[in-house]
Amino acid sequence: MFENLGRMKVKLRVGRIGFPVSMCAATVTAVMLSVAAPVRGESSLLQQAFAVGEKLDFKVYFEFILGGFATMAIEEIDTVDSHPCYHIVSTARSTPTVDAFYRVRDRIETWRDVEGGFSRRYGKFLREGKYRTDKRVFYKPESSLVVLHPNSTDLPDSFHIEGYVQDVLSAFYEVRTRDLKVGESVWIDVHDIKKRYDLEVRVLRRERVKTPAGRFDCLVIEPLLKSSGIFRREGNMRIWLTDDRHHIPVMMKSKLYFGAVYAKLIGYRLGGS
Repeated sequence: MFENLGRMKVKLRVGRIGFPVSMCAATVTAVMLSVAAPVRGESSLLQQAFAVGEKLDFKVYFEFILGGFATMAIEEIDTVDSHPCYHIVSTARSTPTVDAFYRVRDRIETWRDVEGGFSRRYGKFLREGKYRTDKRVFYKPESSLVVLHPNSTDLPDSFHIEGYVQDVLSAFYEVRTRDLKVGESVWIDVHDIKKRYDLEVRVLRRERVKTPAGRFDCLVIEPLLKSSGIFRREGNMRIWLTDDRHHIPVMMKSKLYFGAVYAKLIGYRLGGS
Protein backbone atom coordinates (compact mmCIF):
# COMPACT_ATOMS: atom_id res chain seq x y z
CA MET A 1 0.00 0.00 0.00
CA PHE A 2 2.54 2.45 1.02
CA GLU A 3 5.85 2.92 -0.65
CA ASN A 4 7.99 3.33 2.45
CA LEU A 5 6.30 0.46 4.21
CA GLY A 6 6.99 -1.99 1.49
CA ARG A 7 10.55 -0.87 1.02
CA MET A 8 11.56 -2.24 4.41
CA LYS A 9 13.60 -5.03 2.90
CA VAL A 10 15.22 -6.10 6.14
CA LYS A 11 17.17 -8.58 4.01
CA LEU A 12 13.86 -10.42 3.81
CA ARG A 13 13.01 -7.91 1.09
CA VAL A 14 9.99 -6.39 2.71
CA GLY A 15 10.47 -4.32 -0.44
CA ARG A 16 9.13 -0.96 -1.53
CA ILE A 17 5.94 0.14 -0.37
CA GLY A 18 4.05 4.26 0.39
CA PHE A 19 0.12 4.31 1.59
CA PRO A 20 0.89 5.00 1.90
CA VAL A 21 2.58 4.65 2.38
CA SER A 22 6.21 5.00 2.14
CA MET A 23 4.38 3.72 4.40
CA CYS A 24 2.90 4.66 2.05
CA ALA A 25 1.27 4.18 3.92
CA ALA A 26 2.27 4.40 4.20
CA THR A 27 3.31 4.40 1.24
CA VAL A 28 0.72 3.98 3.15
CA THR A 29 0.27 4.02 -3.19
CA ALA A 30 -0.69 4.63 -6.11
CA VAL A 31 -4.13 2.71 -4.59
CA MET A 32 -6.53 4.23 -4.87
CA LEU A 33 -17.63 3.23 -11.86
CA SER A 34 -15.18 2.77 -14.55
CA VAL A 35 -14.37 6.37 -15.31
CA ALA A 36 -11.97 8.21 -17.59
CA ALA A 37 -8.62 9.42 -16.28
CA PRO A 38 -9.27 12.09 -13.64
CA VAL A 39 -9.39 15.74 -14.51
CA ARG A 40 -9.20 18.74 -12.24
CA GLY A 41 -12.02 18.81 -9.73
CA GLU A 42 -13.38 15.33 -10.57
CA SER A 43 -13.14 13.87 -7.04
CA SER A 44 -16.64 14.08 -5.66
CA LEU A 45 -15.64 13.43 -2.03
CA LEU A 46 -12.50 15.58 -2.01
CA GLN A 47 -13.49 17.77 0.94
CA GLN A 48 -14.94 14.88 2.97
CA ALA A 49 -12.43 12.02 2.91
CA PHE A 50 -9.55 13.67 4.80
CA ALA A 51 -8.32 16.94 6.27
CA VAL A 52 -5.26 18.59 7.74
CA GLY A 53 -4.23 16.95 11.01
CA GLU A 54 -5.01 13.39 9.96
CA LYS A 55 -2.34 10.92 11.08
CA LEU A 56 -2.24 7.15 10.54
CA ASP A 57 0.24 4.87 12.32
CA PHE A 58 1.10 1.34 11.19
CA LYS A 59 3.17 -1.66 12.13
CA VAL A 60 4.79 -3.53 9.24
CA TYR A 61 5.31 -7.29 9.40
CA PHE A 62 7.00 -9.92 7.28
CA GLU A 63 4.84 -12.92 8.12
CA PHE A 64 4.91 -12.74 11.94
CA ILE A 65 8.14 -10.76 12.24
CA LEU A 66 7.82 -7.07 13.13
CA GLY A 67 10.01 -5.24 10.64
CA GLY A 68 9.19 -1.60 11.23
CA PHE A 69 6.75 1.25 11.63
CA ALA A 70 5.17 3.66 9.18
CA THR A 71 3.07 6.80 9.28
CA MET A 72 0.96 8.81 6.87
CA ALA A 73 0.15 12.37 7.91
CA ILE A 74 -1.48 15.45 6.39
CA GLU A 75 0.73 17.99 8.06
CA GLU A 76 -0.43 21.38 6.79
CA ILE A 77 -1.75 23.52 3.97
CA ASP A 78 1.32 24.72 2.09
CA THR A 79 1.59 26.96 -0.97
CA VAL A 80 3.12 25.81 -4.26
CA ASP A 81 3.24 28.32 -7.14
CA SER A 82 0.65 30.41 -5.28
CA HIS A 83 -1.74 27.42 -5.02
CA PRO A 84 -2.80 25.98 -1.61
CA CYS A 85 -1.84 22.31 -1.28
CA TYR A 86 -2.17 19.53 1.24
CA HIS A 87 1.37 18.70 2.38
CA ILE A 88 1.24 14.94 2.95
CA VAL A 89 4.19 13.01 4.41
CA SER A 90 4.67 9.26 4.56
CA THR A 91 7.57 7.81 6.55
CA ALA A 92 8.94 4.36 7.28
CA ARG A 93 11.56 3.21 9.77
CA SER A 94 12.88 -0.18 10.76
CA THR A 95 12.82 -1.48 14.33
CA PRO A 96 15.96 -1.21 16.53
CA THR A 97 16.56 -4.93 16.02
CA VAL A 98 16.45 -4.60 12.25
CA ASP A 99 18.55 -1.42 12.41
CA ALA A 100 21.50 -3.57 13.47
CA PHE A 101 21.80 -5.06 9.97
CA TYR A 102 19.55 -3.02 7.64
CA ARG A 103 18.56 0.46 8.80
CA VAL A 104 15.60 2.07 7.02
CA ARG A 105 14.63 5.74 7.29
CA ASP A 106 12.44 6.66 4.31
CA ARG A 107 10.35 9.76 3.66
CA ILE A 108 7.91 10.36 0.80
CA GLU A 109 6.10 13.68 0.36
CA THR A 110 3.42 15.08 -1.90
CA TRP A 111 1.88 18.51 -2.29
CA ARG A 112 -1.69 17.86 -3.48
CA ASP A 113 -3.69 20.78 -4.86
CA VAL A 114 -6.54 21.49 -2.41
CA GLU A 115 -8.99 22.69 -5.04
CA GLY A 116 -8.16 20.43 -7.96
CA GLY A 117 -6.99 17.22 -6.25
CA PHE A 118 -3.82 16.63 -8.30
CA SER A 119 -0.06 16.73 -7.70
CA ARG A 120 1.97 19.92 -7.71
CA ARG A 121 5.14 18.59 -6.08
CA TYR A 122 6.58 15.22 -5.05
CA GLY A 123 9.64 14.17 -3.06
CA LYS A 124 11.23 10.77 -2.40
CA PHE A 125 14.07 10.55 0.14
CA LEU A 126 15.24 7.01 0.83
CA ARG A 127 17.79 5.82 3.39
CA GLU A 128 18.02 2.03 3.26
CA GLY A 129 21.20 0.37 4.45
CA LYS A 130 23.95 1.97 2.37
CA TYR A 131 21.48 3.05 -0.31
CA ARG A 132 20.70 6.77 -0.58
CA THR A 133 18.55 8.64 -3.06
CA ASP A 134 16.75 11.99 -3.17
CA LYS A 135 14.30 12.79 -5.94
CA ARG A 136 12.11 15.85 -6.38
CA VAL A 137 9.42 16.37 -9.02
CA PHE A 138 7.73 19.71 -9.73
CA TYR A 139 4.44 19.62 -11.64
CA LYS A 140 3.41 22.73 -13.57
CA PRO A 141 0.14 21.70 -15.24
CA GLU A 142 -0.72 25.21 -16.39
CA SER A 143 2.43 25.06 -18.54
CA SER A 144 2.14 21.31 -19.35
CA LEU A 145 5.56 20.88 -17.79
CA VAL A 146 7.22 18.54 -15.29
CA VAL A 147 10.66 19.29 -13.81
CA LEU A 148 12.57 16.37 -12.31
CA HIS A 149 15.52 16.77 -9.95
CA PRO A 150 16.97 13.21 -9.85
CA ASN A 151 19.47 13.96 -7.06
CA SER A 152 20.93 17.02 -5.42
CA THR A 153 24.09 16.82 -7.57
CA ASP A 154 22.33 16.20 -10.92
CA LEU A 155 21.00 18.79 -13.32
CA PRO A 156 17.20 19.01 -13.50
CA ASP A 157 15.39 17.40 -16.39
CA SER A 158 12.17 18.89 -17.78
CA PHE A 159 9.62 17.29 -20.09
CA HIS A 160 6.13 17.84 -21.46
CA ILE A 161 3.00 16.37 -19.84
CA GLU A 162 -0.56 17.34 -20.72
CA GLY A 163 -3.26 17.51 -18.07
CA TYR A 164 -3.39 16.91 -14.34
CA VAL A 165 -1.72 13.83 -12.85
CA GLN A 166 -1.15 12.09 -9.53
CA ASP A 167 2.20 11.07 -8.09
CA VAL A 168 2.26 7.67 -6.39
CA LEU A 169 1.47 9.06 -2.92
CA SER A 170 -1.20 11.53 -4.03
CA ALA A 171 -2.79 8.68 -6.03
CA PHE A 172 -3.57 6.86 -2.80
CA TYR A 173 -5.39 9.90 -1.42
CA GLU A 174 -7.20 10.26 -4.75
CA VAL A 175 -8.61 6.74 -4.35
CA ARG A 176 -9.95 7.74 -0.95
CA THR A 177 -12.00 10.56 -2.50
CA ARG A 178 -13.74 8.31 -5.01
CA ASP A 179 -17.17 6.68 -4.88
CA LEU A 180 -16.03 3.08 -4.43
CA LYS A 181 -18.56 0.42 -5.43
CA VAL A 182 -18.13 -3.34 -5.12
CA GLY A 183 -17.62 -4.99 -8.48
CA GLU A 184 -16.45 -1.80 -10.19
CA SER A 185 -13.06 -0.24 -10.91
CA VAL A 186 -11.53 3.16 -10.36
CA TRP A 187 -8.91 4.54 -12.77
CA ILE A 188 -6.18 6.95 -11.67
CA ASP A 189 -3.88 8.89 -14.00
CA VAL A 190 -0.47 8.31 -12.34
CA HIS A 191 2.94 9.81 -13.03
CA ASP A 192 5.90 7.99 -11.45
CA ILE A 193 9.13 9.96 -12.03
CA LYS A 194 9.31 9.49 -15.85
CA LYS A 195 6.42 7.05 -16.40
CA ARG A 196 2.75 7.85 -16.89
CA TYR A 197 -0.02 5.24 -16.87
CA ASP A 198 -3.63 4.59 -15.90
CA LEU A 199 -3.78 2.68 -12.62
CA GLU A 200 -6.79 0.40 -12.28
CA VAL A 201 -8.06 -0.22 -8.74
CA ARG A 202 -10.68 -2.95 -8.39
CA VAL A 203 -13.22 -2.89 -5.56
CA LEU A 204 -13.56 -6.56 -4.63
CA ARG A 205 -15.87 -6.96 -1.64
CA ARG A 206 -16.91 -5.81 1.83
CA GLU A 207 -15.29 -7.37 4.88
CA ARG A 208 -15.02 -6.74 8.62
CA VAL A 209 -11.45 -6.85 9.96
CA LYS A 210 -9.70 -6.44 13.29
CA THR A 211 -6.46 -4.50 13.76
CA PRO A 212 -4.68 -3.16 16.87
CA ALA A 213 -6.62 0.10 16.27
CA GLY A 214 -10.00 -1.66 16.44
CA ARG A 215 -12.60 -3.44 14.32
CA PHE A 216 -13.63 -1.88 11.01
CA ASP A 217 -16.17 -2.50 8.27
CA CYS A 218 -14.08 -2.26 5.11
CA LEU A 219 -14.01 -2.27 1.35
CA VAL A 220 -11.30 -4.55 -0.02
CA ILE A 221 -9.51 -3.10 -3.04
CA GLU A 222 -6.87 -4.46 -5.39
CA PRO A 223 -4.55 -2.12 -7.32
CA LEU A 224 -3.30 -3.58 -10.60
CA LEU A 225 0.21 -2.28 -10.59
CA LYS A 226 2.43 -1.23 -13.44
CA SER A 227 5.18 0.48 -11.46
CA SER A 228 6.78 0.27 -8.04
CA GLY A 229 5.81 2.95 -5.62
CA ILE A 230 3.12 3.43 -3.03
CA PHE A 231 1.55 0.35 -4.55
CA ARG A 232 3.84 -2.62 -5.13
CA ARG A 233 4.42 -4.05 -8.56
CA GLU A 234 5.28 -7.56 -7.37
CA GLY A 235 2.95 -10.06 -5.80
CA ASN A 236 -0.76 -9.95 -5.05
CA MET A 237 -1.90 -6.92 -3.03
CA ARG A 238 -5.08 -6.26 -1.08
CA ILE A 239 -5.91 -3.07 0.83
CA TRP A 240 -8.72 -2.68 3.38
CA LEU A 241 -10.32 0.81 3.45
CA THR A 242 -13.00 1.80 5.94
CA ASP A 243 -16.45 1.61 4.35
CA ASP A 244 -17.35 5.22 5.13
CA ARG A 245 -16.66 8.68 3.75
CA HIS A 246 -13.08 8.67 5.08
CA HIS A 247 -11.87 5.46 3.37
CA ILE A 248 -9.05 5.12 5.91
CA PRO A 249 -6.53 2.34 5.12
CA VAL A 250 -6.50 -0.06 8.06
CA MET A 251 -4.66 -3.06 6.64
CA MET A 252 -2.52 -4.08 3.66
CA LYS A 253 -1.44 -7.53 2.60
CA SER A 254 0.96 -8.30 -0.23
CA LYS A 255 1.68 -11.93 -1.14
CA LEU A 256 5.17 -12.45 -2.51
CA TYR A 257 6.91 -15.56 -3.76
CA PHE A 258 8.82 -15.83 -0.46
CA GLY A 259 6.01 -14.97 1.97
CA ALA A 260 3.62 -12.15 2.81
CA VAL A 261 4.00 -8.57 3.97
CA TYR A 262 1.38 -6.97 6.22
CA ALA A 263 0.76 -3.42 7.35
CA LYS A 264 -1.76 -2.98 10.18
CA LEU A 265 -3.19 0.20 11.61
CA ILE A 266 -2.24 0.67 15.27
CA GLY A 267 -3.59 4.19 15.82
CA TYR A 268 -5.13 7.11 14.00
CA ARG A 269 -6.30 10.68 14.34
CA LEU A 270 -8.82 12.23 11.99
CA GLY A 271 -8.12 15.71 10.67
CA GLY A 272 -10.25 18.82 10.82
CA SER A 273 -11.97 20.40 13.77
